[in-house]
Order: sequence, then structure tokens, then C-alpha cells
Amino acid sequence: MEDSLNHPTRPLLPEMVPLPRAPAVFGLSRSGLYRLAAEGRIRMVKIGARTLVDAASVRAFLATLPAAQIGGAKPSGAEPVRDAA
Repeated sequence: MEDSLNHPTRPLLPEMVPLPRAPAVFGLSRSGLYRLAAEGRIRMVKIGARTLVDAASVRAFLATLPAAQIGGAKPSGAEPVRDAA
């Protein structure tokens, strides 16, 4: 997708995501989302029987996580992977 100035655009994320959809949207498990809400790290709201996850609070939480260390040195004590052939 592009805007009128031919800049790439991303689909907008709704401010609130229904809990049944939230694991697929955020890549976190349902139980993990409940745990983060109980710890006060993300915000959930109730509207009647529906539970909605505040997308901004999840994005803010994810922004506090350290960057993944991909590749590079293996942890000490790690053994090389061998083929089972």
C-alpha cells in the first residue's frame, strides 16, 4: 500500500484488540497476555463480556524488551549440533 505521495504505508492497528485476536496480532499467548495484565505491564479493559487489549500498552511493553542476539558467539558450555546420521 502507498499513500498519495507514494510512501509505503502500514495497515493501521486498532487501539483496542479483542482478546481472542490478540495472540495472533501481537505474537503473545493468551495466558501471557493475562499474566502481563496482572503484572500491570499491559492494559486490558472490559466492555460487557468482551475483553479488549490496549494495543498501545502492548507496543510500549514490547519496546522495553532487549534486542534479540542473533548469531555470533554461542553461550559457554554449548555443544555443536551433530547430524544423527
